[in-house]
This record gives sequence, C-alpha cells and structure tokens, in this order.
Amino acid sequence: MFKRKIKLVMLLICIGMFVLLIKETGPSLIASRVYDVGAGFLILILISGCRHLLRTTAWLYSIERQERRVRFRDLFAIRIAGDAITDLTFLGPLLGETVKGITLSRHVAAEHSASSVVVENLAYTFAVGLLVVTGLVLFLLEYPLPSSVLAGTLITMGILLLSGALIGLAVKKRYQVAGRILDRLQRLNLSWVERFRDKREKIVQFEENVYGFWHAHKAASVWILFLEIMSVLVGIIEAWVILYLTAHRTSLFAAFMVETVNRIVNLFFAFVPMRIGVDEGGAALVLKTIGYGAAEGVSLAIIRKIRMLFWVTVGLVIVSRYSISSKKDGNKDHPVVAA
Repeated sequence: MFKRKIKLVMLLICIGMFVLLIKETGPSLIASRVYDVGAGFLILILISGCRHLLRTTAWLYSIERQERRVRFRDLFAIRIAGDAITDLTFLGPLLGETVKGITLSRHVAAEHSASSVVVENLAYTFAVGLLVVTGLVLFLLEYPLPSSVLAGTLITMGILLLSGALIGLAVKKRYQVAGRILDRLQRLNLSWVERFRDKREKIVQFEENVYGFWHAHKAASVWILFLEIMSVLVGIIEAWVILYLTAHRTSLFAAFMVETVNRIVNLFFAFVPMRIGVDEGGAALVLKTIGYGAAEGVSLAIIRKIRMLFWVTVGLVIVSRYSISSKKDGNKDHPVVAA
C-alpha cells in the first residue's frame, strides 16, 4: 500500500511537471511544432517500426536454435504487446518483460522463453550503456557544466560502468547470483522465502541457460549485440528527423544527446507511465544547453509520445486478441456440460 502511494505521488509530480513545461513553453507553440510534422508521423512510425523489427530479430536469435518454434510475426506481436504494458503501467519493464516471457512460453519451453528475454535485454542494456557513456563523455568534453550537474553526470557514468563490469563478470564466471541470494535468505528463516524453496533448481537452471547461451553461441551473441546497437542508432535517426521537421535545423550531435538523455530517463524513471513529464524535461534541458530552445525539446518528447501511442494502441489490440484466444483455449480444455 505504501509503495502504491509513493508511485502515485511520483506520477502526480511528473504530470505536474508535464503541465508546467507545456504552460511555460506555450501550448500554441508546441501545437505548431506538432503540426509541422504532419505526414512526417508516418516516417516516424516506420523508423520506430524498424527499431521493433531489429529488437525482435535479436530476440529471435536469443532463443536456442532447437527451440525456435515461434513465427517471426508472432514474436513481433508479443514484443509490441509487452512494450505497451511496459509503457502504461507502474511496474514498467518488470511486468512488460514478464508478460513477454509468459506469452512466448506458448511456443517455446518456459525455461528457454524466460532466458531468451533476459539474454535479449542484457544485450540491449549493453548497447544502451555504450550510447549513454559515449554521449556523456562527448557532452563533458564539449560543454562546461555546473559542479552539481558534473557530479551527477560522473555518478551516472560510474553506476553504468560498474553495473556493466559486474554483469560481464557474472556472465564470464557463471556466478549463480539468484541461487546464492536465495540460499542466504533461507538461512535467515524468513517465512516468505519458503515459497521459493521448491523452485530453487528451476532458478539455478534458468541462470545456467542465460550464461550458457553467451558461452555456447558466441557468433550469435555478436550478431545480437550488433542488432541491439543498430536499434539504438535508429533512435538517434528518429531524433534527427524530428528536429529537422520541427526546428528546421538539426545535427547528429544534437540527436545523439537527445537520445542519450532519453535512455537515461528510461533507465531511472521506468516506473513512470510513458515517462510523462521527465521525458519532456530532459529533452528541453539538453537541447537548451546545446543551443536550441526548450520548446524544441518539449515538442520532440510530445511528438515521440504521439508515435508511442500508436504502438501502444497496436499493442493493446494484440493483448486483447491474446486474451480472447486464451479464453477460447480454456473453454476447449474445460467444456461446459449442460445439466
């Protein structure tokens, strides 16, 4: 209950920030920027669609070859549906990625379904970390920053580098992190830990599947990382196009910085539905710093939200179809017998 209240308060703060940014920037100015995009929204949908295709392909290759019994279009649909849940809920990727794994388990063995989701997300996290660290280094070299902002930037870089090093070490040495944590918790005789006692072997096997994939499929791992890096670059292209259509001037550096901040926002505010308020604030801050107006940043984030709403709508339609399909399958398995 307390956590729900905290999340609700944070959401209200973010909504307040969103409203304030629009008021300060000027609703009419933002509306004109959105209007300037016009038919360009089709281009943005195609660009973001390419990103989904790249990540779906990476996900497909994250499934063990002998387990790839899922069609690409079904995997694409599962991804869109999971992302819609991620974007709309407080639990964000925790719920969205779980839904992806559970839905994929209709086509693939459950243990391989879960491990493929983790493998793909680890590769994507590496690609995003590479983008963010590179972007922050370029920003530090190009612009003098106040001491507080500089400290925050260096802390963010430190967290990313340390996290990447720890994850890389765990994969290389095959440390059974979840299994060891579970063992130590059981020694504390905590009542809620008992429910996981019977699942320990499955948890350990799941970790081994994730680590084993990277060691056994090195060529596929490189290909997956390449696809994830390309999906990140697609985000930079999208930012470049939006700036071109709205500000009528653009640069790869500006697009790179916008995407860097966007990834940082997604990392630290994943629990905020659609990153409302924080996305606009981050984009406005970075663009204002590098010589654009705050209006360009707020407009860019709102335009991205309109594009996001398109894919969220598609995702919700897919979720409803899966729900209807599940009910039909349930009725077949448990036919109603007339009295």
